[in-house]
Amino acid sequence: MANLRYGIVGAGSIGKVHAEAISKVDGAEVVAFADPAMDTRQAAAERFGVPLQYDYVEDMLAAQKLDVVVVAVPNVSHAPVALAALRAGCHVLCEKPPTVNAAQAKEMMDLAADKGVRLQYGLVMRFSAEAETAKAYVDAGRLGTIYHSTVQIWRRRGIPGLGSWFTTKAESGGGALIDIGVHMIDLTHYLMGLPKPIAASAVTHAKFGVDADSYNYLSMWGTPVPGGPFDVDDLACALIRFENGASLVLQAAWAANTSDGMDVRLMGDKGGLELSPGNYVRVLTEDNGFIADIKPQYKAADNFAEQHRHLVAAIGDKSRAIRTDGRQGFVLQSMLDAIYRSAAEGNEVNIEV
Repeated sequence: MANLRYGIVGAGSIGKVHAEAISKVDGAEVVAFADPAMDTRQAAAERFGVPLQYDYVEDMLAAQKLDVVVVAVPNVSHAPVALAALRAGCHVLCEKPPTVNAAQAKEMMDLAADKGVRLQYGLVMRFSAEAETAKAYVDAGRLGTIYHSTVQIWRRRGIPGLGSWFTTKAESGGGALIDIGVHMIDLTHYLMGLPKPIAASAVTHAKFGVDADSYNYLSMWGTPVPGGPFDVDDLACALIRFENGASLVLQAAWAANTSDGMDVRLMGDKGGLELSPGNYVRVLTEDNGFIADIKPQYKAADNFAEQHRHLVAAIGDKSRAIRTDGRQGFVLQSMLDAIYRSAAEGNEVNIEV
C-alpha cells in the first residue's frame, strides 16, 4: 500500500515538529510544505528532504493530489486553511486550538462530514503514555463515577513570542487559556468521559505581558516582536459545569509568581487519579481495607508520532473513530468561547453544544 501523501501548511516550529513525527510513522510521508516565508520553507524542506514547496495552501492543493494536510499556522488561519483542504477532499490534522470561535469549528466539522474525510485536532496530550494509562483505569471502572476534576498548568515565565501573533488577540483568539490551557481542559474532559458542558464561570488576568520592558524571562518559545501588542490573558481561571452534575476547575498561566507545573486530578466515588503528562500517574483508592495508592509503570510515548499513527490507521479503516474529531473540537472550542465570554461579562454563561 502506498504511503499517504502529507502536505504541511506552516514551516515554522510546530510544522517542523509534525514533519519529524511523520518521519517516524509507517505509511506516511511529507511531500510538500506551504509557507509564504521562503527562507523558513526552504530550510524546513531541506532539513526533512521534502521535494515540493509552495507559497500558499491554495497553490499546493491546485498542484498536488494530497491525502492529508497538516494545519500548522497561527490560530486565526486554522479555519481558512483547514476548510480549503477539506473542500479539496483531503483529510486534515489541525493544530490546537481548533479555531478562534465555535462557529468556525462547527463549519469545519460539518464540511468534513459532508466530504466523508477525517478531521483530527492536534490535542497530543491525549496520546501521552500518562493519558493512555489513566484512561485504562477510568475505563475499567476503578474510579467509579467521576464527579469533579481540577487541572492546572503553570509557567513562571512562559509567554511565547511576546509582541507577535501569539499575544495579539485578533490573530490568536486569546492568550494562556487558548494556547496551553486548551491542552489541559481537553485532556481532563476526555478522561472524565466527555460529559456535555452546560455552563462556565471564569476570570482572566493580564499582569506580565502588558509591560514588555519589565518582563523578566530566561527563554521564550517563538520570536518576540519588540513593541508588538499584548491584548490577551496571561492567566485564566474557570469553573465548568456539566449536564451530568460533574464539575471541572481549570487554572492556566503563561506567567505567574509560582512554580512551573501541570497536573490533572480526577475525583470519583470509588477512587481518584492524579497525572502529569510526561511525569507520573497515581491512582488513589482503597485496597484490602486500607487507603492505598497505585503507581503504575508504563513505557514513554512520542505523543506527536502517536497522533499521526492514529490518523493513518483511521484513514485506512473507516470503522475506527478519531480520538480528537471534529465534534470534540467544536465542543472544546465552545468551552473556550464560554470561558472568555464569562470573564468579559463577569457572570456565568451557558454553553450550547
